[in-house]
Amino acid sequence: MALIKQIEAPSGITLEEGYHKIAEGHLKWIESKRRWYLKYTVEHYYDRATRKQKKEPVFLSEYLMKINLTDDAESNPITQAYEHLKTMEGFDDSRDV
Repeated sequence: MALIKQIEAPSGITLEEGYHKIAEGHLKWIESKRRWYLKYTVEHYYDRATRKQKKEPVFLSEYLMKINLTDDAESNPITQAYEHLKTMEGFDDSRDV
């Protein structure tokens, strides 16, 4: 799973067909909130072909989200992370791949 969306990298380069893939995620207990969160890293590639060629991502970004780990969760943690990413600024009209 991944998302495709045009995005501008922090360096100013525009990724016309940017390919955005969650590379890893770590559960994090936040005591002050008394709940689990998922901290995940997104690799941003120039496009899908660049990813398939095993090139390095243009940049990485990290996000923190509330995670539902109960039996009532509608999807697994990675799917929840992609749904969360779609709510972040700049990803609202991204396409699933």
